Amino acid sequence: MTELPEGIAPDTAKDRTTWMRRYTLDPALADQFVEFLRTKVIPAREERGFTVESMWLDDDKSQLTWFVSRPGSAEDFADAEREWEESEERAEIFAEAPKYVTGKDLRQVIRLR
Repeated sequence: MTELPEGIAPDTAKDRTTWMRRYTLDPALADQFVEFLRTKVIPAREERGFTVESMWLDDDKSQLTWFVSRPGSAEDFADAEREWEESEERAEIFAEAPKYVTGKDLRQVIRLR
């Protein structure tokens, strides 16, 4: 792979860990899911130090992809993610939620630009 010129990736990218989260959705629930993320999930995650870098919904509303980052190493991210997944707060947020997501593709990514 060709080296990118210095300065393309933000300086802070090297001090953060970022994950891509791609969800396969029930298209009939996609708009409701986006609102659920914006009003409930994202604010709760941000309170725990996560940053949602961007969020994308495909044209047929069958897939939503978002990029979430957090300062620190991959291990720091994993620890914070585990704490979030096991938290009472998350359990309460998702307790009454419909099954928006039918499949997931989660992976650590490196920002190149």
